[in-house]
Order: sequence, then structure tokens, then C-alpha cells
Amino acid sequence: MSQQFSVADICRILDQRIKATPELQEVWVRGEITQYQKHASSGHIYMTLSDMGAKSQNPRPTVRCTYFRFAQTSLDFELKAGLEVELFGNIGIYAPQSTYSLTVKKAQKVGAGDLLLKLQQIRERLLQEGLTKNSENRRPLPLLPRRVGIVTGLGTAGFRDMLKQTQDRYPNAEIVLAPALVQGEGAALSIIAALHELQKSVWRCQVIIVGRGGGSPEDLLPFSDESLCRAIAACRVPVVSAVGHQIDHPISDDVADYAAATPTDAAKIVFPDVSELQLKVSGFAKRSLSVVAGKLQLLQERFLRLSEKEFWEKPYVLVKDQAHFLDELESKLHFTFRNIVNAERNALHRLPPLNILAEQKLKLTRAQLSSTVGRFDAYSPLATLQRGYSVTYAENKILTDAARIETGAAIRVRLAKGELEAEVTRKI
Repeated sequence: MSQQFSVADICRILDQRIKATPELQEVWVRGEITQYQKHASSGHIYMTLSDMGAKSQNPRPTVRCTYFRFAQTSLDFELKAGLEVELFGNIGIYAPQSTYSLTVKKAQKVGAGDLLLKLQQIRERLLQEGLTKNSENRRPLPLLPRRVGIVTGLGTAGFRDMLKQTQDRYPNAEIVLAPALVQGEGAALSIIAALHELQKSVWRCQVIIVGRGGGSPEDLLPFSDESLCRAIAACRVPVVSAVGHQIDHPISDDVADYAAATPTDAAKIVFPDVSELQLKVSGFAKRSLSVVAGKLQLLQERFLRLSEKEFWEKPYVLVKDQAHFLDELESKLHFTFRNIVNAERNALHRLPPLNILAEQKLKLTRAQLSSTVGRFDAYSPLATLQRGYSVTYAENKILTDAARIETGAAIRVRLAKGELEAEVTRKI
């Protein structure tokens, strides 16, 4: 018989097979939200995602989607019915309704993924070229900037916020505004032109703030333009990026020397608070006076103690100990020198007379000479001849082998006394 399954068994087996398939896990699914519901108490979102390419088809291919509250993140758009989105998550089977299910982890508008990929590629290129700033290569800001350039929209709220901070914190600073478009088409080129203008020596800007107030991600895109980021990185004076972002930060933050969350924060970074500086200076002055007063009091007490010393009336007390020490050293030196002289004199007296030493040396030398002569005599060839031996020469060479001479050859024999000349008549 064929194996039988319940509907629940079929859903369970399909769910296990789908979850065990890597191609269906951690995937992006694109479609149109046709049903949307957010649970009031739990905060979970339930959606139906329909295929966008089959709008005329009835029924359309759909996937049930669940976006749990703990997985939800802040979005720059509103999830609602009729919106085309890309959802990231894991595919499974929703058993109670026997439908495909997508457990959502991320959500984005259609096309947002391509834009994020492009921005990430720009970030990686700038990082590889060393244009991204960090704690090692960022330039320090001037402590008391005299003139600051600002690139932002003319009359915008961001510019007003920076002016207010300047007036409140450091009213002596001079502001050079280079107005530019901060959103829309041509904004990046407008900001680049303003940057180039502020770098001219005629403006004498010591630091430049580039930014704008908050806005949608689309409004902030010009500050992630690659040409603008390269212009910021190449700026000859320090640059502060001041884009009022909330979630993702623009790439201008990466290449600028300093990044601020808002234009107000940028002004706080660039302009010191005069009142705080005055308090610090006052505190430094008080501490310096306190340290100097303490040092003077210490020196005064030391002087008073010294003025009571005995040596002011009897100066010799300063050197009496050293004089006594020198006397002791002199006595020790005389005593030591006398001991050395006496020891050497006694050693000389203990030596025997010189004539006796000379006779002993001559006697020892004669004995050594006699011994050497005896050894020479013992090893001399003449001593061997004295014992009856002779040396035979042939052609002025000592003959040691009879086979090396012919019969009738002339030879010479040396004895202890005299020599003989002979002729070989027979070899034995």
C-alpha cells in the first residue's frame, strides 16, 4: 500500500525540506505588498507579498510574510499596501494555512539595494586609495579659528543654527559663506565649486564646514557623490562634514577630517566657547598663583631654618668635619708609606750577598753547558765512527745499498781518523 500522510505531515515535511535548502534561506524576495497589518499589542507586522510581474493574473503568486517586532529596524519609508519592496529573510511553510511563509529580517524599497551596493563600492575605493580619514591622518582643527568657511544652502535652517552657535560661543570669528545647492540635481557640482572658492588664498579660511540640515535619504545623496568626496579629501584646509543624518551617514563623513551629526554640532566642534575658555584661564591662573605662593612659602620656611644655623656665627663648623677627615687620611698615608718602606728594606736584607749569587749562577750555567755538550757528543756521527764504524761514499754521496753500485766503481771510505780510496772488486 502507498504511504499515507496527514495534511499536517505534508506541511511539516515540506517545511523541513525548504529550510534545509540553502538557496531558500537568507534570500531577498521582491514583490508588491497587497495586504498589510500591524498587530496593535505585539507590534508584529503581517504582510502578503504578491508577484509584481503578474498583476493581470488572478490569483497572483503570493508569499505570506511575518516581520517580528524584535527584528524590525528604523526605515526611511513607510510599509503599506501597494508599495513595491524587497524583503530579506528565510522561506518556510506556514502550517495553519498551508502557505509559503517568509520570516522577514530586513526591508527596503525596490532599487535601494542597488544604490547601497554602489555607495559601498565608493566607500571601498576611497578606503583603498587612502582618502578615508582616521585618527592617524586627520588634520587638527585650529584652537582659536579666526576665519571659517561654510558651504551650505543660503538662508537654510542649518546655516542659521551655525550662525547662532558662532554668536553664542565665539563672536570674534569671521564667517565666509559659499552658498551652494544641497539637494537635487547639480548639488554635488555646486558644493565642489564652493569648496574650490573657499580654498583661495584671498579668503584665508582656516577650516571649512560642509553640510546641511536633516532630510530624506534621497535628499542627502549628493553628500555621497564620489567626485564631491574626492574634493573634500583633497581640500588643503581641514574640513568638517555636518550633514543632519539620522540612520546612515553620508560618505562625506568618512573623507572629512571631522564628522558632526548636525550643523549645530559642527559649530560646537569648530568654535570654542569663550565663556568656557575664560573659566579655564581663570582656573589656570588661580592654580598657578596657588602653586607659586606655596613654593614661595616653602622657600621662606627653608630660609628661616637656615638662618638659625650655627655656621652663620661660626663658619668653621662647615669644614671642621672635613678637616678632621683629611687629618686622619694624612696619618693613614704616612703610616702606610712607612710600613711599605720597612717591608721592602727587610726583604733586601734577607737576600744573600751578590758574589754568592753570582757564583751560584755560574755553577748552574756550567752544569747546564756540560749537560748540553754531553748530549751533543752522544748524538754526533763522529762518536759513532770512534766505536769502529765507517761511512762509504760513492760519487760524493753516502752509499747505503750495495746493489746501487757497479763492480769496478771507485768508492771512498771515511774512518774515525782519515779516509780510504778503494775499488769495488766483488759484491756480496
